[in-house]
Amino acid sequence: MQFVKKGLTLQEKKANMLLTVIIPVYKTELTLDRCIESVLGQEVSGDMEVILVDDGSPDNCPALCDAWAERDSRIRVVHQQNRGLGAARNAGLDIATGEYVTFVDSDDYLAADTYPHLLKRLAEWPDVDIMEYELKQTKAGEDGVTLTDKVYRDARLYWLQTRAWWHSYAWNKIYRRRLFDEVRYADDRFCEDMLALVQLLERKPVVATVHMGAYVYVWNDNGLTANVTAKKARELLETQIYASGVMRMSVFSHNGLDFYRTMMYRQIDLYRASGEVLLQWPFVRLLCWLHKHIKG
Repeated sequence: MQFVKKGLTLQEKKANMLLTVIIPVYKTELTLDRCIESVLGQEVSGDMEVILVDDGSPDNCPALCDAWAERDSRIRVVHQQNRGLGAARNAGLDIATGEYVTFVDSDDYLAADTYPHLLKRLAEWPDVDIMEYELKQTKAGEDGVTLTDKVYRDARLYWLQTRAWWHSYAWNKIYRRRLFDEVRYADDRFCEDMLALVQLLERKPVVATVHMGAYVYVWNDNGLTANVTAKKARELLETQIYASGVMRMSVFSHNGLDFYRTMMYRQIDLYRASGEVLLQWPFVRLLCWLHKHIKG
């Protein structure tokens, strides 16, 4: 079940909305206000709409979302039964009206003046379909994502040269909304953002990276990323296998070696958790055999 609870209807919305910001909300009542304040403070004015998707949150988040919609006309709220992060993003995409769309997780926030600078650059580069901007981490010892200003007219080069598999997140990017006409995030699947990004890159968009702005990722010990299970390891490895095929990456190629190393690590994680072997590489089979026979 899904319904729009608060905010303007589609007919009341500006026909030429520039940017839609989709914020999935689930069990983040302590950080939600900070997130929304950082988005509304971007000074994109009437050219921005914010869609809060309450994914059946059992805490005070539904009420907080409705209160924000009452306070600011740029906000609309969707309430739905809990279906997972991918489904929440899809619910926002289904009613988004902006020429561009972006995502923010409700336990994260944006650095000041991020969107105005990015939108100005998009106006200067009107053929760009996906723009990725920098990421800051709050967990000690974790690196962010530092980028240079560059336009990639071959999406495969973007994937390889930036090692995009390390930062295939949904949120530190602005997308032309029409890219999602045939792409949606997988429901209840780990690493659904990498899968969706690869599917978007299959459509041969023009991709740009920029050094300006910052998405601030707040580490959550109870979050999806922090709690890897056998199911998650398998889904991540399946996505990596799919990505290697789409991006035509030969094993141990110059640009792909790092990616194949990450695939091998995920295979070892999966084998330790469940005994499954998805990568039938001789070296991987040897590592699994060694682990089985000498782990004691």
